[in-house]
Amino acid sequence: MSVSTAVLPPLRRDRRVQAWILSGAVSEAGDVAWYVGLAWSAAQVASPAGAGLVMGIGALPRALFLLFGGALADRLDGRRTMIAANLGRIVVLVVAALVVAAGQVSLPLLLTIAVVFGAVDALYNPAAGTLPRRMVQSEDLVALAAGRQLANRLAVFVGAPLGGLLVAHGGLLTVMVVDAVSFGVIALVLGLVVRPRFSQPPASGHSIRKDLSAGFGYLRRDEAARTLVIAFFGLNLCVGPVLSVGLVQRVHVDGWGSAALGWFQACSGICAAAGAVLAMRWRPQRPARAGLLLLVIQAAGCVMIGSVPRLAVFVAMGMIGSTAGLASALLSGAFQQTVDPAFLGRTSSIVSLSDEGLMPLAMTGFGALISLTGVAAACALLGATFAALMVWSATRLRT
Repeated sequence: MSVSTAVLPPLRRDRRVQAWILSGAVSEAGDVAWYVGLAWSAAQVASPAGAGLVMGIGALPRALFLLFGGALADRLDGRRTMIAANLGRIVVLVVAALVVAAGQVSLPLLLTIAVVFGAVDALYNPAAGTLPRRMVQSEDLVALAAGRQLANRLAVFVGAPLGGLLVAHGGLLTVMVVDAVSFGVIALVLGLVVRPRFSQPPASGHSIRKDLSAGFGYLRRDEAARTLVIAFFGLNLCVGPVLSVGLVQRVHVDGWGSAALGWFQACSGICAAAGAVLAMRWRPQRPARAGLLLLVIQAAGCVMIGSVPRLAVFVAMGMIGSTAGLASALLSGAFQQTVDPAFLGRTSSIVSLSDEGLMPLAMTGFGALISLTGVAAACALLGATFAALMVWSATRLRT
């Protein structure tokens, strides 16, 4: 079917898309619950260092396999790859649940689960990046991205307390079963309901290695795609450390208490959901440039976190959250519109690498910067760098 000639229902009546969004939210809630259960279980059987290793070690195989997963997503059918990855997740959880039921939770078991689960995740995420372009018309990609983002943020609100309740009353075994069921839900929906409307262009290489080389070659040739990838790298590697390290250090240094940290995060989450709702209706002529310039406001919020009074931190978190919800949807839609469909999986995996592979380094480096300069100076420096990168990216894009 041709994108230009297809007649599709509006998103508010598109049952295929709605089923995908809803099942994705169910899966996300189960995943969040699983990580809460994993973290709690690790804290019970290991030292703080061991628990940290359990939570962080899954990022290593995920980072190692991401590029391979992106090439595989472009070479094979993305939807079928997503189904296979979900079935793989279910197998991992079921086998682990049987081991837990037969014995006890141990540190080696948790480490093994985290490593295998991380590897399977690396196959799913790039494949998911190829599907929006095959489901809706180009002009609906931003609204689709906003809907998925809103559903996933609401899933996080549900999944975190659900994970706490499940692990408290049923232990890790119960959390595993619930997460496996959530993956079964999205696998069934992908298999029975979510049928792509548009074909997926085949990869041009004759091997995974050549496909990977072609993916990097594509970014060297296409300035718009390359600029968006650089912008996403900056977004991930600048904002993440400020929120995960800078905000925590500010709360600790000023003695505001852990409750304040929770309220700050809640403020950001609520505003992000509101921003995603707005993105469903706002359609700027140049969504990529609009999203990048909105992130300059987010950069200002990052600067404020390091120096403003307590009440003003809520304003800063509101700025970061609302622009995250709005700009992320605009940029995700623009990314789908800009990148050649034949390279969506590989390009998505390269973007994800900034989160999975480079984020630990960014957080470590930002922590060292705080030790050298203080929270205020570190946040100001990273925020200014972030703003400059977004302005530079916006000037290079025509979309």
